[in-house]
Amino acid sequence: MGGLILGVIWGMWHFPAFLLSGTPQSAWSLTPFFVGSVAVSVIVTQLFNASHGSILLPALFHFQLINPIWPDVQPYDTLFFVAAAIIVVWLNRATMLDMDEGVTEVIPQADLSRRP
Repeated sequence: MGGLILGVIWGMWHFPAFLLSGTPQSAWSLTPFFVGSVAVSVIVTQLFNASHGSILLPALFHFQLINPIWPDVQPYDTLFFVAAAIIVVWLNRATMLDMDEGVTEVIPQADLSRRP
């Protein structure tokens, strides 16, 4: 659920770029981008949870999405991201659909009570 909420916020965050001429987003359609943002957010949420709160994996994933080396295939990449998000949720449904399993701290603190 958090990934969906984050995806909506992420899509709205990028909305002003669609209104500015000269940006790559000004040539794109808003709806596929918005749907893709939600799908990518679900994938990034699982990367964050799998890395136990490290933002390194999500940041690297985001960097490769905006890297100019990769060709832009908008809006067709949206289909890929939606399919990937569905697969990620299906494979991790036990943890992603459980409210108690998500990581809630960006960098979880060590349990100091266990140290000798």
